[in-house]
Amino acid sequence: MTSSTPSIDDVAAAAGVHRSTVSRTFSRPEAVKQSTREHVLRVAEELGYKMSPLAQALRTKTSTLVPLLVPDITNPYFAELAKAMTAAADERGYQLVLCVTGNDPTAETRYLEAMRSMYAPFAIIAPYSHEYPDGARIAGFGRHGVIIDRGEGTDGVSTVSLDNARGIALALEHLCELGHTAIAYVSGLAGTRTAADRRQAYLTLSKERGLVPCELSATPGADLGESVADQILVMQERPTALIAGNDLVAFRLISALGTRGIRVPEDISVTGFDGLPLGASFNPPLTSVRQPITEMGATALAVAQRVAEGAPVEHVVLEPDLLIRSSTRRIS
Repeated sequence: MTSSTPSIDDVAAAAGVHRSTVSRTFSRPEAVKQSTREHVLRVAEELGYKMSPLAQALRTKTSTLVPLLVPDITNPYFAELAKAMTAAADERGYQLVLCVTGNDPTAETRYLEAMRSMYAPFAIIAPYSHEYPDGARIAGFGRHGVIIDRGEGTDGVSTVSLDNARGIALALEHLCELGHTAIAYVSGLAGTRTAADRRQAYLTLSKERGLVPCELSATPGADLGESVADQILVMQERPTALIAGNDLVAFRLISALGTRGIRVPEDISVTGFDGLPLGASFNPPLTSVRQPITEMGATALAVAQRVAEGAPVEHVVLEPDLLIRSSTRRIS
C-alpha cells in the first residue's frame, strides 16, 4: 500500500521499472532513454512524488538548504533565533538546517564543509567566540557567509549585529532614573564579541555618568548565579541594581538571590539583555534590553541572499529597545 508521501520505490513499482531507473531519471536524466524517462516522470507526477532537497541539490548543483550555525541550542536566545529564521527562510523559499556546534571550532568547519558540498547558497553563522577564524571562507563559502549576533566587522564577510553599547546605555539610563547609583555588572558568556562589547560599554558609560564600576563574576568552576549571589550576600556595601550580560544570566541571578533571601526588586533591581519571551512570565517579570531577534534573522537572510547574487558585503547594526517590567523599582 502506498504511503501518503510516495517514495522512490512507489514510483518504481507503479512505473514497472527498477528503482535505479527512477533514481537516474532524476539525477542523470541523460542516461535514461527518452520514452522511459517521460513515462517515469509522468508516473511520478501522478503519484505526487517529489525529489528530496538533497537529491535535487546533487542533481542541479543548486540548493535551497541554508545552514544556521549556533554554538548552543540550550541557550534560549539561539532557540528564538532559530525559530525566527526558520519562518524567514520559509517565506523566501529556503529550508533552514540547524547546526549546533557545541562551541567547537572543528565542528563549525565540518558543518560548513558538509553544507557546501550540498550546494547551500550561503550560510548564517553565530560563531563560538570572538576569535572566529573566518570559517565561512575556510569552508569554501567565500563571501557568501553572514556572521550574526557576534560579528567582527570584517570587510570580507557580511555581519548583522546589535548596537550593544546603546543597549547598555538604555539599561543604565533606566536604573539611574530610578535613583540607583550603585549598579554592578555581571557578564554573559566570556570570550564572545557580544560579551566583550557589553562589558566595555558598561565600564565606559558608568564612568561617563560618574558611577563607580563594579564587575561581579563567578569563581572558577562555580555556577555563575550561585557564585555572584554569594558575593553579594557578604558585601558590606551591596549594589542596589544589577545589569546582567544576557537574560539567561539574569534568570540565574534572580533565582540564586531568592534562595538567599535577597528579594528582586525589593532588595535589588535586576535587568537582563535579550528580551526573551520567557522574561515576561518569569517571577518577577524581567526588565530587559530587547534584541529584535525576528528582524535580525530576516535581515541576515536578506543580506546573505543579496551578497550571493553579487551585491557587496554588508554590515548591518540593529537598534535595541528596553522592556520595562517588574524586576526593577525606584530606590527608596
